[in-house]
Amino acid sequence: MVRLVEGVNKVVHGILIALMVVLVISVFCQITFRFFDYSIAWTEELSRYSMIWMTFLGAAYAVAARAHIGMELLVDRMEGLIKKAFIVLSAAVCLVFFVLMVVKGFELSMRVMNQPSAVLQIPMGIVYSVIPISGLILVMNLFYITTKQLKGELS
Repeated sequence: MVRLVEGVNKVVHGILIALMVVLVISVFCQITFRFFDYSIAWTEELSRYSMIWMTFLGAAYAVAARAHIGMELLVDRMEGLIKKAFIVLSAAVCLVFFVLMVVKGFELSMRVMNQPSAVLQIPMGIVYSVIPISGLILVMNLFYITTKQLKGELS
């Protein structure tokens, strides 16, 4: 299980790097060509979709890295079963939201799969598919981090 989670997070990390490169190159091209009074339409759309994918996948990756903002002041002062109960309660609330992301994100991406984007003409369902994909990664990372916290391996 640990190797699977770490492997998925390495792949996500690589995808995030690639998306950042695509974003930087597309924005650079757009700025450069506008300097010469020429506009490339697809660069704006590509950079927008890259940013959307980076946001969702970055949020999923941040769970594994424990990089999200959290209010741990009270939980850090607790001990024993009360601390574990708060960890489980927090994970349960997050799990409900992440499962909703997966279910509703899948419904949304299927609903707009036949709608092409304005310039790139790719199905909008592909763009929106990052919602359920990141939701699944969020669920996986949530279970991974929560079990580590309950075992006492993380503070």
